[in-house]
Parts: sequence; structure tokens; C-alpha cells
Amino acid sequence: MPQPFIRPYDPSRDLDACIHIFYATLDPAVDFEPARTIGSFLWCRAYLLLSPETCFVLDDGTIEGRAVGYIIGTADTNVFATKWKNSFLPNLGLDPEDISRENGKEPASSSAELTAKLSEEEKETVRSLQKTLQDAECSMIQPFPALLSQFPAHLHIDVLPAYQNQGWGPKLMGTFLEEVKRLGARGVHLGMVRGNHRAKKFYERLGWRLCEEVLDRGKSGEVGRKDEAICLLRAL
Repeated sequence: MPQPFIRPYDPSRDLDACIHIFYATLDPAVDFEPARTIGSFLWCRAYLLLSPETCFVLDDGTIEGRAVGYIIGTADTNVFATKWKNSFLPNLGLDPEDISRENGKEPASSSAELTAKLSEEEKETVRSLQKTLQDAECSMIQPFPALLSQFPAHLHIDVLPAYQNQGWGPKLMGTFLEEVKRLGARGVHLGMVRGNHRAKKFYERLGWRLCEEVLDRGKSGEVGRKDEAICLLRAL
């Protein structure tokens, strides 16, 4: 029986598999077009293209070596955001206002065509994602230099359902943290959906804690929160 294992991301064979993992594990709140495709650029593709050295996959152990999970991120959020602005956005090959292809295999439809059928709430979600993409807002704590200097690395982790609850999440996390620490990061942060209590407990078991800064200028009245997301921190 094939034995899964963790290995470095391989751009020559893992891109499509990682995008599939992203879509298969996407939060329902953004699982509609064009939000899901914009989200893939925000939370998946950018890391695979700009920081492959800090991306790792869970290989299914078969001859094909299919990626069935990943942990992707960067050791330095400021450097990553600069790359995003200078090389990622100009070379997308798609206008950020008009990204609605999945894996480049479907004909592009304009955002206007897609959003015309959406609710007002969904339209606002799309507008917010488009702005985030264009502004290279890859981290919740980018506007807080002192905090970011303490926790410069950040990450995203996703595993296909069939491989969850088997201990791979902590192992992927350990692999990533070891690498960004080697690269000089003394702390790491992540953003997650506020209502995902199961994921929050997972992170807390691994030593993460809620950010104690007010991130939304007091709008929510809660520390560590911005809109429907929260920020978690971990020292290295």
C-alpha cells in the first residue's frame, strides 16, 4: 500500500494538483465564481510562483507522486509582497478585474458577466478580493511593522479530506516552520476564518495563539480580528 510522505513542491508537476487541493478545501463563503478563482491567485498560486522554496506537499506515495496536501508560504512577508507587486501582478496574463478562468482551461468571462447574477453580499466579497489582490494584501498584519518584524513569515495549509485526521497537518507544519526558521524568521503568523473553531483548536494544539493587537481600528471590538478573519501567531 502506498505510503504518503512530505517533499518539497515541484513546479514541474505539482501546480495543477495544488490548485485542485485549494478548490477542494475552499471555504463555502467564497466558493463561487469569480471569487473562487480570484481566491486561488490570492491564497495559492502566488506562493507557488513567488516562493516555491518555502512550499511543501504531501505526496500520496504512488508512482504518479500526486500531491494531496500542501503547506505554502513565505519566510518574509515584506519581500513577498514586493515580489507580488513587481512581478506577480504584471505577469498574471489576466486583468485582475477579469480573472475567471480555472487552471487556464476555461474561456475567460468578464467579472461583470459573472457578478451580474450574484447577491449584493457576494458582489461585495468579489470587490474586496479584487482590491486585496491588486493591493498585494497577502497578510493581515502588513500594516503593523513592529508586529510583522516579530512574526515575518506566514503560511497557508490545506489537505484533501481523504488524508485529513492522519497526523499530516502537524508534520507539514513542522516541515515549514523548520525551513522558515532556517531562513531567519523568528516568528510566523496566519489568517483563518473566524468561525472555523475546529481549525483554531488544531493550531492552538501546535502552539499558536490569537494576535493581541486590534487589527481593524476597533471596528469589531475584538483583538486579532479583521472582518470575518482572525490572525494567529507563533514564535520560533
